[in-house]
Amino acid sequence: ALGLQAMGHHYADADQLESVYTTMFDAVADDDSMDTMVEAQMVINFRLNDPGADIWVDGRSRPVVTTFEPIDGVDATLTATLSADSMHELLLGTLPLGKALLFRKLKVSGSKSKAMGLEPLLHACQAVYPDIAAAALDE
Repeated sequence: ALGLQAMGHHYADADQLESVYTTMFDAVADDDSMDTMVEAQMVINFRLNDPGADIWVDGRSRPVVTTFEPIDGVDATLTATLSADSMHELLLGTLPLGKALLFRKLKVSGSKSKAMGLEPLLHACQAVYPDIAAAALDE
């Protein structure tokens, strides 16, 4: 098993994380792969920790809207809880979704089939995230 590096966290703080994720979600907001989310009327809530962030992806229409606070009167279809580092690995593609679920690095409320609804969103994000993260995180 890979140990976490002592220096371990990719993000210095929540502000840096928000800035990177805002750029990433803006880049994929009107991607055709979002149609899956729109058809299912999905609202995904990512609860990240270390640093903490509450990310809401409103996939009820295109372009998909991302906010960092709960959406009034809207419940998440799917809540995904994971560390910011695990999310980083998921987005880089170094941690497969199935493995993240299996090893409980990613905890999802709702059904396993709903969890797979993350797949199109993740794929779209994986296409843009590495460059955005590399620029922002200096890695």
